[in-house]
Amino acid sequence: MAKKSSNNSKSGGVQSVEIGSRVLLAVTEGGGPLALKDIADATDLPSAKAHRYLVSLIRAGLIKQDLATGKYDLGSTSLRVGLAAIIRLNVVRAALPVLTQLRDEIGETVHLSVWGDHGPIVIHREVPLVPIALNLAVGSNLPLLRTASGRVFLSWLDKKQTEPLLQHEMRRMGKRNKTEIKAIQAETLRQGLGRTVGDFSPSIASLSAPVFNHEGHLSAAIATFGYEGSFDDRPTGNVAKRLGAAAREVSEKLGFNET
Repeated sequence: MAKKSSNNSKSGGVQSVEIGSRVLLAVTEGGGPLALKDIADATDLPSAKAHRYLVSLIRAGLIKQDLATGKYDLGSTSLRVGLAAIIRLNVVRAALPVLTQLRDEIGETVHLSVWGDHGPIVIHREVPLVPIALNLAVGSNLPLLRTASGRVFLSWLDKKQTEPLLQHEMRRMGKRNKTEIKAIQAETLRQGLGRTVGDFSPSIASLSAPVFNHEGHLSAAIATFGYEGSFDDRPTGNVAKRLGAAAREVSEKLGFNET
């Protein structure tokens, strides 16, 4: 009689996969790149054993290692899996036809972002025939303060979710204080949309509108951008009105009732 593999649990599972999942989850929930010791502590594994699993996860593309710091973070395959899961969300299905129509109406790039493990993340883009040169692909994380969509999440999302990223950005920028942050939030809420001009990239202006779910919670942000001067970035301009209408249409599809 053949011996049962020690990797097989009583229910027929594979223990090594379960341990690998623990390692992957520790990196996912780490809030940023982690050292080997941090991963070993989070998974209750000896460092040598945690390292062996990390090597396998790197080979699979699920984890990557920064050779300069030696720290570990999510790899490209993990990003693809995460985006595939996000695409299955109701907000994406509801937004896709609306985004396409908005792109055709205003003739500008349009993108949809949701809140991810490291802040706002672009999960879909609709590009016109003549797109602008801006390195903002699907999977890109958006700063809270320097992007229109980031300001939407900063203003409507629960502070507990945004505060760690906000503090990180403030330390890196060294130019914003709490009074300025509150002014940005107040203006965004008053106008009903996020707006930036030259903050993320020189000569680029952007507008973003919030999408709410059936419980009235922020679910996503729809943004569009163009070159400063030719792009209508006025809060009451034609682009802003069409963008707002598109966001309200998606919100209604998600069951949001503004009244």
